[in-house]
Amino acid sequence: MAATVAPWFAAYGVAGYAEMAGWGAWRRSGDVDASLRPLPLAVLVYLTAGLTIWGAVKPAFGATVIGAMSTFGVGLLPLMLLPVVDRHAPGRDAVGVEVASATTTVIGLAVVLVIVSWIGYARCVLRPAPRAGA
Repeated sequence: MAATVAPWFAAYGVAGYAEMAGWGAWRRSGDVDASLRPLPLAVLVYLTAGLTIWGAVKPAFGATVIGAMSTFGVGLLPLMLLPVVDRHAPGRDAVGVEVASATTTVIGLAVVLVIVSWIGYARCVLRPAPRAGA
């Protein structure tokens, strides 16, 4: 839910402001003098979180761990994609782009998800084999 509702990127111009929602649409107020690329990052979060939930519902804790770690990786994508978000023409107003609140929320939830899934994996898959004759 936080991946969809909270903004992933925020762009500040001299005369305006814009925020990118999770599905990639930019909401603008005023005039932001840049071409802002849509990046639907929430879709990737939902795919990897869906794999995590599927693996937890089925006792496939290996898939759960992989899904949780993938969700964490997708949460880091905005930090890596920051230079590609905007492009503005020379001689135009300066535009500052920063990573917004959805990134930290998704990373925090993904860290908790990774820890919980690793504990489930260790308890259910990596437990020792039962002793013979006991």
